[in-house]
Amino acid sequence: MKEACFRAFLITTLFFCGISLPLNAADWAARHGLTPAQYQAAFDDFYDDGYKVKSISGYSHNGQELYAALWVKNTGTAWGAKHAMTAQAYQTAFDDFHNKGYRLTSLSGFGLGNQSRFAAVWEKKAGPLWGARHNLTASQYQTAFDDFNAKGYHIQQVCGYVVGGQEYFAAIWDKAPRGAMRVKHNLTAAQYQQAFTDNTNDGYVLTCVSGYNKGGIDLYAAIWEKKSSPLWYSRHGIPSMNYQYAFDNMYYQGYVPMYLNAFAAGSNHKFNTIWENTVMKGSDIGHIDKAAKGYMSSQSVEGLSIAISKNGRLVFAKSYGLADKGTSEELSPNHSMRIMSISKPVTSSGIMKLYEQDNSILKKRVFGSNSILGSKYPTPAGQTELNRITVEQLLWHTSGLRSCNGESVFWDDSKNADDAMSVLMNASDIMPSDTGAMYTYSNTGYFFLARIIEKLSGQSYENYIRNKVLTPSGIGNSMYVGKADGTPKSIETNYDPATKPNMQLWGGFGGWVARPMDLLKFLNHLDGKFPPSDVILPATHDVMTTGSRRRSNYAFGWGVSGDLQNHNGCHGSTRSFLVELDDGISYAVIINTEPSNDGCGWTMKAEIEAGLSKVSGYPSHNLF
Repeated sequence: MKEACFRAFLITTLFFCGISLPLNAADWAARHGLTPAQYQAAFDDFYDDGYKVKSISGYSHNGQELYAALWVKNTGTAWGAKHAMTAQAYQTAFDDFHNKGYRLTSLSGFGLGNQSRFAAVWEKKAGPLWGARHNLTASQYQTAFDDFNAKGYHIQQVCGYVVGGQEYFAAIWDKAPRGAMRVKHNLTAAQYQQAFTDNTNDGYVLTCVSGYNKGGIDLYAAIWEKKSSPLWYSRHGIPSMNYQYAFDNMYYQGYVPMYLNAFAAGSNHKFNTIWENTVMKGSDIGHIDKAAKGYMSSQSVEGLSIAISKNGRLVFAKSYGLADKGTSEELSPNHSMRIMSISKPVTSSGIMKLYEQDNSILKKRVFGSNSILGSKYPTPAGQTELNRITVEQLLWHTSGLRSCNGESVFWDDSKNADDAMSVLMNASDIMPSDTGAMYTYSNTGYFFLARIIEKLSGQSYENYIRNKVLTPSGIGNSMYVGKADGTPKSIETNYDPATKPNMQLWGGFGGWVARPMDLLKFLNHLDGKFPPSDVILPATHDVMTTGSRRRSNYAFGWGVSGDLQNHNGCHGSTRSFLVELDDGISYAVIINTEPSNDGCGWTMKAEIEAGLSKVSGYPSHNLF
């Protein structure tokens, strides 16, 4: 056959049926939304690094020609690829490759204005007899299907596309042995979902699904095969704004993409996907899902994100629900979220780095003569009790200071740290108890500690933490102190309710924003265990995790239980936990909605840990 599946008008298809791709990111790479020039640049770079294009697809969006492709490490197979071809150029290329013994392995046809464009991949390899047809109407496609089926061929791929308001189909058949097949086309989204459910329940595995839009209605053509399969998962009609989030979500669960199809839907474009997972059991993912979804349902939570590490390796991360209810933006493991009081161990880590330069810092006075902050912030008349406070008392919450954050200064984006210091130091009720007399959890103490870091380092609080702790821990700009006006950054979720504190002033006690996986990196580099190497010395870790005589289970910014560390965060629309468990397991979980009945997240902690206790094992890979 000299005809080929032209995979299809306004369709992006990365089709790799029957291939088990490695999870190792060094062995495969995927890109989408590339202009022809960007695709060519990526093609050249990957080629030079020993990769081959496994699948290529083109599509148009708002009149722009775009490409998506999958590359895999080349094992020595001769191959070739072309893109941005007219119909005539494609036929010439097809004939040339066919005559040289190459088989078509991926072909995409798409509309660009009123013209057709093609992109294709060929590989030189032996295989079963094959045949292809394209530009078939629905009735012609059914006839071709019946004819090939009568001759012992099995359908391998089907593509639907629309030209001038008329849907067409293209398909590839071959004589490779296969199980029973079920094939459907011209299904609405609801009909496709019903067919998917019925076929899956009957033991059939989805191998191909193509979307196309006719008259403003999304339609689908699909193939199912009855066969054994590793754990797999599929979604259809993913809006373009959520595609990357969906892709990331699956990747961090251990899934690899087995199929990707994009199609135009009005001014938007959508994606259909199939993933496969050979590194985790479906039952284990199910235990985590049940715990997360159950909590979200019972507490009316819009978005929850969790990450899990084992022995310093990121083994699982997943997000549930929405990052922004108003736009239906899905939550991804790569969304940053407020962590609130988990900011306290972050501040503690900065103090411990200063401790390694001068281990007398812990006993030093914070205010008054010969103190750390006394020259910049003189003690107000009548507030001399402030002069008794030491650094270690701030860390332990035994300074006698009450907590802060309700003062208007902390909600005003025009105010700075000096303004807040003045308000706190002049407050008549700032010290309700004697210094050292009792444990009193105090945001104020950690606000003061942030000022100590600035004074002793000569840097801003955030820059010092980044330079001395985050960067050495491999944490990038996804972890940061939030904005002064309390609005989220572009990589951050929205919050319900949308509270807007001055996050710059909250930094030392509650202003940090991070991904759960960032928090695990942070913990794993401060847990006194190897791997990975800590950013503080072992002796420093011992000091940091020693509780006070007033509360033995709270150390310097960490809750401690034996040699295990933890902290939580709770305010407004955020609940968060960072927890080190037994057996090398640690997890971080954050939500972006005020729960209906879970004051400081302890119900969330209990339900998540109940789910994790049922997981039989985790992969050996490291997704950090």
